[in-house]
Amino acid sequence: MKKILGAILISFLVSCNSNSKTEKQLLEKENELLQRELELTKKEQNSELKQVAITKPKELAKTDVTSEKKAKQNKNPTGYIFDNFHISENRVGIFTKGMTISDVYNTIPKEQIKKKVGYGEFADDAYDDYEIYDSNGKKILILTPKQNGNINSKINRVSILDKRFKTTENIGLNSTFGDLAEYYSTDKISPDMEHIVLDINHINAWLTIKKTELQDGWWNGKGIDKSKIPNTAKFDGITIWWK
Repeated sequence: MKKILGAILISFLVSCNSNSKTEKQLLEKENELLQRELELTKKEQNSELKQVAITKPKELAKTDVTSEKKAKQNKNPTGYIFDNFHISENRVGIFTKGMTISDVYNTIPKEQIKKKVGYGEFADDAYDDYEIYDSNGKKILILTPKQNGNINSKINRVSILDKRFKTTENIGLNSTFGDLAEYYSTDKISPDMEHIVLDINHINAWLTIKKTELQDGWWNGKGIDKSKIPNTAKFDGITIWWK
């Protein structure tokens, strides 16, 4: 009887021991599964962060492109569009000899005209200058009437500021002394503060060249030595006079 009870006790203990081992194995497997799930979750989160980092610059780039497009749209021409840039004795583009400042206001929008005070070489030399702007807001001409404070006064001079304005012979700003010599004779050359001024009667024009472009000895004591003006010297100013 004792032997039978001992055998039963031993078998019970073995059974309990095997059950505890099985539970341990199950727990270990569960832990392994949890670790794997955590690792997968971390990988997914990292991949999502990478996607966000890649996507954000693209969104910013799209925003920049959109803002650039809007800026370009805002720069679209509005107002009077100049398409005539011809210089002649009695005309500069759409403006002709005999026009008054009032005529100018009736020709183009007032938004493209700005009145300012211009000054000459001396302190007492002050003028009403009317700056003319194209449809893109670029200053292209300055119109100066004969009388100050009178919009019915006729235009006395036209200062050309845009390279698009040219004579029939293609003479304009940045043309050279050599280009001019092919078509026009220089009636008079006189010195200014920083320039020499070439008087071209054929088109009632004054063309200026900086003194820095001249060769040494350009002033011979009596006047300007024309041979000291290089053919490559460029005109940086053109004024048409309507007297």
